[in-house]
Amino acid sequence: MKLRPAVLLLILSSITAFALSVAGLRLLPEDYSLSTCVYLAIQMFALSGGEVKGEVPWMLEVGRFLAPATTLGGVYAAAHAFFRRVWGSFRLRMARGHTIVCGAGMKGSLLARELAAAGERVVLVDPVEPDGAERLRAEGIVVIEGSGGDAEALRAAGLERAARLVCLSGDDRANIGMALAAAASLPHERVSDPLEVHVHVTGVTMRDILQRNRLFELAHDRRSHIRLFNSLANRARLTLAECPLEWDAAGGLHDEVHLVVGALGPFERALVIHAAQTGHFRDGGKVAVHLVSTQARADEASLRKEYPGITECVGLKTHLLGDEGEFVGAAAALVSDCGPGALVTLLRCGSPEPALTDALLLSERVQDGPVVRALLDAPGDSGVRKMVEENGPLLSWVRFLPDLGLACGTEAVFAAGLDAIARRIHEVWKAGTDDRIRKAEVAGDAETAEKHRAKDTYREWNALTEQQKDVNRLAADHLPTKVRALGLDPADREGLVAAWPSLDDAQVDQLARMEHERWAAPLWMAGWTPGPRDDTRRIHPNLVPYDELDEGTKNYDIEQVRAVPMYLGLV
Repeated sequence: MKLRPAVLLLILSSITAFALSVAGLRLLPEDYSLSTCVYLAIQMFALSGGEVKGEVPWMLEVGRFLAPATTLGGVYAAAHAFFRRVWGSFRLRMARGHTIVCGAGMKGSLLARELAAAGERVVLVDPVEPDGAERLRAEGIVVIEGSGGDAEALRAAGLERAARLVCLSGDDRANIGMALAAAASLPHERVSDPLEVHVHVTGVTMRDILQRNRLFELAHDRRSHIRLFNSLANRARLTLAECPLEWDAAGGLHDEVHLVVGALGPFERALVIHAAQTGHFRDGGKVAVHLVSTQARADEASLRKEYPGITECVGLKTHLLGDEGEFVGAAAALVSDCGPGALVTLLRCGSPEPALTDALLLSERVQDGPVVRALLDAPGDSGVRKMVEENGPLLSWVRFLPDLGLACGTEAVFAAGLDAIARRIHEVWKAGTDDRIRKAEVAGDAETAEKHRAKDTYREWNALTEQQKDVNRLAADHLPTKVRALGLDPADREGLVAAWPSLDDAQVDQLARMEHERWAAPLWMAGWTPGPRDDTRRIHPNLVPYDELDEGTKNYDIEQVRAVPMYLGLV
């Protein structure tokens, strides 16, 4: 068990005080025996035994003051820890609307600390070691030492009064189990104020499948609302927001876009999936994904199995290597085949040192032609990152993945900013549907009015399933891509507001085509096919090229384009 600095200091001062006291007592004229000296030295810790007549040796002088000081320090530390626990328990009994985080690993601790730093009340439930618990309590976090799967521990954490429960242990089954058990234990009164339950699922594909099939919504239990999330998917989203695949600072917008990845580890897979969902650019452009590794064919087969229509969303290309040492040569060959105006993003995770070495070797082999960028997974305090940041030429084409802590932070987990945009997208759609219903009723077309009302998404935002909300979240993620497609900067709010009303028909048509491709991507990925609509069999008539859509559907895509400033909260 790792000891805290305060405990180590108390131990060190105790040993020093005892040793000095014994040595000083041995120098007294009384010629005490060793056992007597030990006894008297121990008495000094009880604030007695330090009275000496005549001249006092310096060692005894120090020892007889240091011993009681150490005792008082220990008493203070114990009292401080005790009252901090008592205060934490009192706060917990009074708490309402707090957040419970189950799991004090790296992810859970980061989230709890960020919540506490923002002034929110947070309770951490975990069988954490006492020293770790004290460190967390010192940061204003109430710690319940127990398992999130223990009903008693959740009751002690104030589950009935909490606003949110975050299940963030390292075991998917434990996370899912504690979420379901917690939801089932809530009182009926929570129907009017449902508990938000955020459940971490380790695999991005598993998260997508569970959410898509609505396994947590079949019970229709309105006491809670369960949302699944994946930290790697969060990190992939942050990566593509910071480093758009079609845009770079030096060359601006690129129409030919490539993503080169090595073996598909968990993060690489998450990045490819998010690129397939949101990588839809002007003039029908899509990102070309190159799998370059000794397991490239197996990775491709796995992607096709889990996301049947992925090849409708990206250009998926496989480059099978006989040995991992061939990576740089294979990457250089495929970069050379790209057009001179292409933008190639290279991702080979793992240790940052060999990844940087490969990137440097690649830069030596590709002197002209496409713009090449390398993504490195290096923490902010790593030597590789510091070296690159101090080197101007390297910094111009090397990018760093967002720290994993950001992927477990409050915005990534709770997605308040993203959901605000996604909610506006849905509300604008619903308002438009309301208008279409009114027009149909005025025209006496009851059948059309009822058809609009029967749509599964025709309800308020809070009544949507998480999968339905995800569709709007992906639409929100794609808005900056639309803005960049016109040569505008998404960060230039004033410029965007000024330019958007002046878009000509050709520009609107271009963005509407992008929106259609973006809309179709999650359906293709989930295995939908074109044909007469049948949601049970995952068949949709609009899974066709934009030019084959009916005018009503095209007009809907155009409406989405016109409303971009509204979605972004600019007007």
